[in-house]
Amino acid sequence: MNVREIIVSIRDDYVEQFDQYVEAHRAVDPAVFVERRIAAPESKLFAHAYVPDVSFGDPVERMSDLLPRPRAGKIPEFELNSPKIHVRFDDLWWDDVRIDHDGSFTGELVSWWFNRWFPPLDPNMPRADGVSGFIHSVTVDEQSINVDLGSAGVSALFDILSVAQRCGAKTARVTSTREPA
Repeated sequence: MNVREIIVSIRDDYVEQFDQYVEAHRAVDPAVFVERRIAAPESKLFAHAYVPDVSFGDPVERMSDLLPRPRAGKIPEFELNSPKIHVRFDDLWWDDVRIDHDGSFTGELVSWWFNRWFPPLDPNMPRADGVSGFIHSVTVDEQSINVDLGSAGVSALFDILSVAQRCGAKTARVTSTREPA
């Protein structure tokens, strides 16, 4: 498998679990909201916003997030090499991606990426061409970012790696905050 196929496989496994999770909640409550943007003004999240996997009530009374099935250890490490950036993947969980790099994220570029992949404040606002699914949460500092990629396509991951490269990164490491089983 090449790098893209590995990433697609991990994303597809997560999204399959996500879809089953949503369907199980819809079987109990057909009025469940899926991937709705919620303000989190007291949080350290980027844009002080969060997208739970499912939420209930309008306004939100409760919410719930999928806990993906455990793996037996970490995935085998793999690398992505391009002329401008070298990325080492130590582990990859679609809902818990941590990227550390040797560049320095800028608010402008992270905001561009975030606005492309996060649900808009106005749900009727059209999305960019080629964008499918949503990221669910982001925390960022100059040299790292933690992302729940939610139902976003693999382009969301490649886009943020491109942002890191455009912010001066020559190397990056992708891992997770999860402890291996």
